[in-house]
Amino acid sequence: MKKINIILWVLLCTCGAMQAQERLTVLYGNDTLSGKRYQPVKVRKNAQGVFYQSIQLPFEEDFSNYTGYPDTALWIDNYAYVSMGFAYNPPTLGTAVLDAVDNYGRLYGHASTSSFTADTLASRPIRLDTVFTPLKRAMELSDSLYFSFYFQPGGGKGKAWERLGDAPEVKDSLILEFGYQTGDTALLYYITDMQSVADTIIVGDTVISMCNNNIYIIADRNYYPGDVIEVPCDSVLCMEMVWERVWASPGMSLEEFEKLYGTICKQVLIPINDAKYLNAGFQFRFRNIASLEYESDEAWAGNVDFWIIDYVRLNRMRSMADTAIDDVAFAENPGSLLKEYTAMPWSHFIVNSSSHLKTAFATKLTNLYNVTKNTTYEQRVLDEEQNLIGSYSGGSYNIDPFFRSGYQTYAPHATPQLANITFPSVTNDSLSITMYHIFKEAGSGDQNPKNDTAVYQQNFYNYFSYDDGTPESGYLVTSSVYPYTTCLAMDFTLAHADTLRAIRMYVNRPINEESPYEFNVVLWEDDNGKPGNEIYKELIEQEYSRDIYGMQHFELQEPQAVQGKIYVGYQTLSSRFLNIGFDQNTDASSHVFYRTASGWQNSFVKGTPMIRPVVGKKYEYTQISEYPQVYVEVYPNPASDMLYINSINSIYEVEVYSLNGQLLKQQQNVSHIDVSSLSQGIYMVRVKGDTFTVTKKVMVNR
Repeated sequence: MKKINIILWVLLCTCGAMQAQERLTVLYGNDTLSGKRYQPVKVRKNAQGVFYQSIQLPFEEDFSNYTGYPDTALWIDNYAYVSMGFAYNPPTLGTAVLDAVDNYGRLYGHASTSSFTADTLASRPIRLDTVFTPLKRAMELSDSLYFSFYFQPGGGKGKAWERLGDAPEVKDSLILEFGYQTGDTALLYYITDMQSVADTIIVGDTVISMCNNNIYIIADRNYYPGDVIEVPCDSVLCMEMVWERVWASPGMSLEEFEKLYGTICKQVLIPINDAKYLNAGFQFRFRNIASLEYESDEAWAGNVDFWIIDYVRLNRMRSMADTAIDDVAFAENPGSLLKEYTAMPWSHFIVNSSSHLKTAFATKLTNLYNVTKNTTYEQRVLDEEQNLIGSYSGGSYNIDPFFRSGYQTYAPHATPQLANITFPSVTNDSLSITMYHIFKEAGSGDQNPKNDTAVYQQNFYNYFSYDDGTPESGYLVTSSVYPYTTCLAMDFTLAHADTLRAIRMYVNRPINEESPYEFNVVLWEDDNGKPGNEIYKELIEQEYSRDIYGMQHFELQEPQAVQGKIYVGYQTLSSRFLNIGFDQNTDASSHVFYRTASGWQNSFVKGTPMIRPVVGKKYEYTQISEYPQVYVEVYPNPASDMLYINSINSIYEVEVYSLNGQLLKQQQNVSHIDVSSLSQGIYMVRVKGDTFTVTKKVMVNR
């Protein structure tokens, strides 16, 4: 796949009588990462060193209960991206994605068409020197340590416009390395400062650091009085690591992968059979060796060479036959409750709520074990006050192992009806409810409860949306004859008269950011199911979002009264195309239009350009990044025995209270708390950090 991810050639045209084309492109960056605040790994620091705290076995991570940066309880870096949307039928919900953009969502500065090291996913140090239970003793090779993981080349399969991300080519590779500490320290980096030059310095001269007379540098160019030179002031050390390659895979498409291995997601098992790894600081890391894909114009360079990693496990008392995982799980989030939209304003939904709701979901439920399991499936819907407003039970039923029968096919589990929901009787202009899908082994449950609950936050806010908020590609309309004034429009149907206040877009950031440019946001009226006359047009200047959602917010200078079906979109004014984020996990192509010589044409590219109209009363829009970001998730809800706490913020205390305020449990510096001793009912969970306190209402149910 060269130049761009997908190029679809059709005889189309722009707003005049000219030829044009729809295109899907690679993502040039990941603004979801660039706006998200990373919570650094806790490390022990002193003036001379940085040392990561070791963790104990077992190591198990299936990336099922969070997105964004890797969990700092298990990983030390933040280059990979934990996603729910890039994998093709993964073992469980959520995967780690290794690609060619860094932790700021930008292509690596050293990226080129030649092979280069892109993303790395490195574990915390792991204590492979000691067995801690049932009796503490030295770890031995006879303890039979095995490391395993699933992997898949990115890009998906199927038609060109249905692919997710970019597949690595044969010259690219995914590498696994094991590392061990030597006992020595090594230079990690220098703390530097700027100092003014008093005398002329020529190439080769020794420059003594003014902040540390024991450190010096050799000048690599001439400096003159008044110049400023960066000099090291102190060294920062880390434990010296020796890394050795233990496994690698060349790049290939998913079709080639499936033909080679007979599966679309392969599990790899590697024994640890060298005593040097029985170390207090054992680590492993995945590395993506990538290469950019453009022929002549660097502007076409974008994010490429995706690899998918899932279900990483390291433990003792395993063998090469230990491929079955005692786990039943979701492999995909069932998604929105709404039939067409992923979000819509409450005032429009409540006019005829039943017309907007799905009648049933399509779930992907899997059994990763090697025996048939008896499982239960249910739905629970909670309002903003955590009151139960809807439920559904699919009862219990057996599910066969995935390797033998694939996903669950029993209809009450596989295609469950939507719960009967009693929506709140409120006059608010916005509302949010939470849908919990719970699939677990009947009785005691399996060994990994994290992937037994799929959560969807259904927002009824002040905008309409067909997309799920995550772009897998970019989408643009260009002309092959006269590359000006190209147009794109999406239709939205309002239940009552309202006011269009703004238009939101995810504008894909180019590899080489040029100066901002101007284009029109446009509102069209309906003309028998296609855009008609222009109602409103406003010239705006391009900008790129800095917030976590990656959406750009264009406030209209003149809010517009609207009703019925409307069309919102853009019109370009120069040869520079507008590249919009494209969600490939939803399909709103029937609502997407571009104009040709014969008039407006409906898109044939499966997916959704990320454009959202904002309606309702006037409000003051504030970038999320202006406020301190606090994110705390307490799951599963309802819980039976264990509650887990996931947060990008540092947590120092978790408390559980009864509804009458009685403190029942209190633990410090934990990521989970045992509630098995509590009777069935509703409890308040208070999570405390250095700068915040968050309280969640949780149901305990068995």
